[in-house]
Amino acid sequence: MSGQDRSGTWERYMEAKRQAFSEEERTGEPRTLEELEEAIARAAESSGIPETGMPPRASVHPSNKGSWSRWFYRLLVLVFFALVAGLIWWGNRSQG
Repeated sequence: MSGQDRSGTWERYMEAKRQAFSEEERTGEPRTLEELEEAIARAAESSGIPETGMPPRASVHPSNKGSWSRWFYRLLVLVFFALVAGLIWWGNRSQG
């Protein structure tokens, strides 16, 4: 997921929230909390956010677990090859 996708989800949520509050300003009458939540949910649904309320954390802040494990395995393979090369060098030096 790119950085634009992450901020795009948050921006869509904030735009839905702005639309819900702008409806209140147009009508001029105060709304209850339930009415505001309902308006935010409707605006979020129309802008492509499937859930009511905040977007899921995983879409805003994706995990870096995959990249860390990939570097760990690369380092493990590198250490293995260095160990094998070191043992071959040491064996040739002590036998020759």
